[in-house]
Order: sequence, then C-alpha cells, then structure tokens
Amino acid sequence: MRFTKTPLIAGVLFLVVIGIGVSVCGGKKKSAVPASSPPVSARAVVLTASQTRTVVVPPCNTPVSATAGTAARDRPIPGATTVELPQGRGSRTLLVPNCQPTRTGSMTADGAIPSAAFVLGASEPLSKDREGRIESFGVIAESQLLLPGGSSTSTIVVPACTKKPAGKERDVVLSAASGNSDLAVAPQC
Repeated sequence: MRFTKTPLIAGVLFLVVIGIGVSVCGGKKKSAVPASSPPVSARAVVLTASQTRTVVVPPCNTPVSATAGTAARDRPIPGATTVELPQGRGSRTLLVPNCQPTRTGSMTADGAIPSAAFVLGASEPLSKDREGRIESFGVIAESQLLLPGGSSTSTIVVPACTKKPAGKERDVVLSAASGNSDLAVAPQC
C-alpha cells in the first residue's frame, strides 16, 4: 500500500486558510459598548429603629393630603400599603416602587393603582450599585427619604413617584408635619 501526500497537504492547507480567516476576522478588537444601567424604579425610605414606626404608602394617583389626614386619625386607607416596623437597633430601609401604568386594568375600587413597599431585612446591608443606587428585589432607588435619629415621628406617609424625575434624584430629610409631631409626609416626586 502506497502512501500519498495529497490528503495530508490538503488538510494542512485547509487549517492554514482557517487560521488566516480567524486572525483576520477575529483580530479586530470591538469597542466595548457601556452597558446601560437599569432605570430607577423606586424611592428608598431609611428610618431609625429607635421606636416603632408605621409607613403608609397611598395608592397611586390619590391625594396625599387625604391619605395623611386619614393616617393621622389611625384609620385604614383603602388600597394603601401599611407597614409597621418594630423598635430595634440601627435603621430600617423600605423601597417604595414607582407607580406604573397598568395594562391589565388592576385597580382599587376608587380607580387608583394599588401601592407596594419592600422591607429590607434589619441586618441586611444596603446593596448599592456602582452609581451608589440602592438595589434589592430587582428594584432600584436613587434617592433616599431619611428620618433623623432624634425624631419622635411614628407615622410616615410616602407617596410613590408617578412620573420620571427630571434629573438626578436627591435625598430628602423628613420632618414632622406642621401641627402634628407624630406624622411626617414625604414630598411627591
């Protein structure tokens, strides 16, 4: 049996052509496109745990003044999310998702979109992304509503954002409502 070199030469040539093609096509470095960061989708509420506090998130598109008045009288608010945070050490953080238009038609009896809040664990450290935004449960908050350590306010009303902020969001220090030191109302976005 005679050995022919033709298949061997054809195989080597094939590999050389493939190698040249890979080096020509794959040799150019592609410029890295910066990954766009996910949009802000919530507000963060940071409260000291020096006493028991109640956070009320009214339904979307409802008057905050009506919710604040009802919360001040300790009455239930239809469609509102009410969270009681027990006294403890350190601080508690909640994420209040922005209002989103609903395509499913799910609304409360008065036509408002229901509210929501995510309570982060007391011992859970805040997870911040590269831009300093708080991120948890797939929800991202850029601004924080802060209640100072010495505040005796026990009820906090936090309306969800209904529109996109115009620029970089800012942190806001909450203070007691005029005439009621037990109630603080966060500004609307």
